[in-house]
Amino acid sequence: GGYQADDRPGMAAGGMNGRNVGFGGGMPEPPLPPDASNTLFIEGIPPDCERREVSHIFRPFVGFQEVRLVNKEPRHPGGDPIVLCFVDFTNAAQAAIAMEALQGYKFDEHDRSSPQLRLQFARFKGPRGQAGGPGGGGGGGGGIRR
Repeated sequence: GGYQADDRPGMAAGGMNGRNVGFGGGMPEPPLPPDASNTLFIEGIPPDCERREVSHIFRPFVGFQEVRLVNKEPRHPGGDPIVLCFVDFTNAAQAAIAMEALQGYKFDEHDRSSPQLRLQFARFKGPRGQAGGPGGGGGGGGGIRR
């Protein structure tokens, strides 16, 4: 029994009376890497997990928008299905705060074999690419003049 010094569920407890975990309280904004995006890719989600369960973990964080789960076939016959999880925030700084707070979070603290969550910024390939690095994003406007 007991908690280890690194148990993550209580990390954000200081501001969980509503949806105000994040900026404020004198906490400095974390420096963002060049690949930062407003979407996190989460590994370690149990295959039987529901979207609602994942949403409960991220909902207390400022800027939380939605959770998307994508189920893929197992890599090997008879293996567990693969769950891809993406969590969207309003901006990259808010995503970074959630990522830092939940890195290593154990989905089921009573199950020793429960995987720890591994969070990273999502990297989009193709037309969706909103992971705007230097000079990314922008544009818009224009259109066709007649």
